[in-house]
Amino acid sequence: MKYQHIIWDWNGTLLNDAIATVKAVNSMLQNRNLGSITPEEYRERITYPVIQLYYEAGFDLINENYEDMCEEYARYYQENAPDISLHEDAQAILAWFRDKGIRQHIVSASEYGILVEQIAGYGIMDYFDTVYGQRDKRGDSKEHLARSLMAELKADPAKVLFIGDTLHDFEIANNIGAQCFLVSNGHCSTGRLQRTGAPVYPSLKAILNDLKPERTGL
Repeated sequence: MKYQHIIWDWNGTLLNDAIATVKAVNSMLQNRNLGSITPEEYRERITYPVIQLYYEAGFDLINENYEDMCEEYARYYQENAPDISLHEDAQAILAWFRDKGIRQHIVSASEYGILVEQIAGYGIMDYFDTVYGQRDKRGDSKEHLARSLMAELKADPAKVLFIGDTLHDFEIANNIGAQCFLVSNGHCSTGRLQRTGAPVYPSLKAILNDLKPERTGL
């Protein structure tokens, strides 16, 4: 295995929360008589920073406070917690990387407190050497967190694999010089991900199968 470090995105990549996210966004849209979006439409529109998604959906970002919107989203997201779970094979791939002696880290746009609570709640905190999350709930770019992690690790970017589920994850991996794998069962559509040119997998299990020694020389 040529990789020494795995940097994981959280939401949509390890955590299967896209439906909960769509429901939360739809509650906000309906509160403002702005209709609703389907999961497919959401996956075609999701972007970072998230404020752009709200703007394109018709939210009044002049007369409404964006931080209040973010708090509103967090409340609705939490109400949809029954729809949230780890992706199938999340624990299996984490265990496989750990058994290979590869260090694993999370870099997320989620607020740090919420992020840590979720990871601990699923009993997988011990898989990670480092967890980086945002200071607030704005859903802004997390590139600065990835850069801070790379500086802390002093790692050779060629030996770092970033696994995510959005165009933003690909952009970050590219900007820090890491290899990038993308999964298409999260927050972004397959077509959008494929246009990056990065390897796109339908699931974490597909990544695991591809990396096993009997399948590749990695």
